Amino acid sequence: MRIPGAIAHPCLALALLPLSGALAQEPYQLGLGYKLLDDITVGGYLSTEFSRGENINEVLIEDLAILTYGNLTDRLSFLLELESVDFYKADLENGTDSGNTRPAIERLYADYKVSDYASFRVGKQISPIGYWNLQPINVLRETTSSPRLSREMFPKFVTGVSVQGFVPFDETLHYTAYLQNTGDMDAKYINIDVDQHYGLTLEKSLSPQWKIGGSVGKYREQNKNRTDYFQLNARYDDERFSFLTEGIVDQHKQWLGSKETSTAVYTQLEYRFVPQHALIARAEAFRDDRVALHEKIGILGYSYRPLFPVSLKLEYQWHADSNNNRLVGSFSILF
Repeated sequence: MRIPGAIAHPCLALALLPLSGALAQEPYQLGLGYKLLDDITVGGYLSTEFSRGENINEVLIEDLAILTYGNLTDRLSFLLELESVDFYKADLENGTDSGNTRPAIERLYADYKVSDYASFRVGKQISPIGYWNLQPINVLRETTSSPRLSREMFPKFVTGVSVQGFVPFDETLHYTAYLQNTGDMDAKYINIDVDQHYGLTLEKSLSPQWKIGGSVGKYREQNKNRTDYFQLNARYDDERFSFLTEGIVDQHKQWLGSKETSTAVYTQLEYRFVPQHALIARAEAFRDDRVALHEKIGILGYSYRPLFPVSLKLEYQWHADSNNNRLVGSFSILF
């Protein structure tokens, strides 16, 4: 496949810029990127997906992304991620195809670490809410699909500033406070168009296996509608089993209008019967009173990871509306 110039040019620039200093000084390892300088790395990821159901039959190159990251000083680091979502899609149901070759800024931020108790991040970053939203790359997730909670209940990104660290009087308690007071940086792939967003996340380690936490926050959309949210989560993880659950309640206040509520919750279980193979089950419930939508989803999936940076997944989704039932699979790789 010919790589369009819109992708090739910025990617090539990212790759060649540090070469004036030194080429890769260490052997390349899949998933760890190219070490172009002592403290600068260039890598990326690719994911493909197919979906087959009552009203859908499609194959797509879902994500194509380039990342560059590293340390500028002992305390200052950065990350840049350029991504094209739905890079190529073939709709086998209707015999059509489409593409999206223009890359967008998925993430762009700088970190400054003061101590273990305070580290500042400025730029476009992932909203630090729950667990699933912090895994934006297919190859790192347990299933191809994402819960509706992580896609529709809060802004996936914050364009602003955050501070995070451990609480001095309890180093098993981690906090993140975040603030946005502007529009989003490169809003092509955002899920909710906001100009204000702020909140606080806490996570407590109860043991090496158990963690619990939650988030509380507010955001204002560009149309002046406001939403308050309250979210809780818990996770258990050992060599064989993982248990993950998240729940959230949103209170929506329409501009010069009424108040409505939406809720979402999911529970996920994973069993790794050998290191490379896993079975996953997830149950979701979603309710949005703004559009009188009540939905329940069940997922049973299988994951094969021959190497850490390579993942093949297959899942079947049961929906309350059986017309939306589908088989979904993906291949993804981190390079």
